[in-house]
Amino acid sequence: MTTNRPITDRIMAMLKESPECDFDRFVTQCPELTWNDLFQEVGRLSRAGQVTITRGVGVFTVKLAPVK
Repeated sequence: MTTNRPITDRIMAMLKESPECDFDRFVTQCPELTWNDLFQEVGRLSRAGQVTITRGVGVFTVKLAPVK
C-alpha cells in the first residue's frame, strides 16, 4: 500500500502540531483524501498503538498515544 505512508505522514504531522485533533480537522486539512481513506488510516494507527481515538457526542478525537 503505497498510499499509507503519505497519509500517515500527514496525520502524524498534524498531531505533532496539535497533539489532540477532532477527526473532522483531518478531513478539512486533507481535502484530496476521502473520509474513508483517513478513517482507515487512523484506525490502522490506533491498532498499531500510535494514536488513541476517543468518541464523544458526535465527534471523534484523535491524539498521539503515550510513549511506553
